[in-house]
Amino acid sequence: MTYTQSNVEQVVEALRRLNADDQLAVLWFVYEEMKGGITPDPKTAELEISQAIVDRIQQMSREEQLQAQRDIVTGANNDIVQQYRALSSRTKLGVWYVLAQGMENQSIIPMPSNYQLSSEAENVLNQAKQLDFGNQIDFMTNAVAKMG
Repeated sequence: MTYTQSNVEQVVEALRRLNADDQLAVLWFVYEEMKGGITPDPKTAELEISQAIVDRIQQMSREEQLQAQRDIVTGANNDIVQQYRALSSRTKLGVWYVLAQGMENQSIIPMPSNYQLSSEAENVLNQAKQLDFGNQIDFMTNAVAKMG
């Protein structure tokens, strides 16, 4: 099936209807799906700004790290979220990329291996996996741009 930008937006909107933990899980699983094709330039200003936010999160306890991610997803009113809100879409995507890398190397609280997606989240994940790589990038960019 060929997906259009309209289909991408539908998947983003379905993601936004999920609870914060399911949104985080879907983002993680989509990152896992596409990480082999992602090669950001580590010297860009966007990635440096993204790294600065993630560095703040890394200084927190594991519980606070998870809460910071939930706060970004839900748009809580705190310093991290306000800093995130001020970023460009591309820089926001960089935050989630750097967070995912931190989860892989265990410097950020990792995705629990026994996390069970809700049936709604499983549906959103399956829709996102059906997108081609370019549309997956659009999905991730649009999804994280609306957070905060």
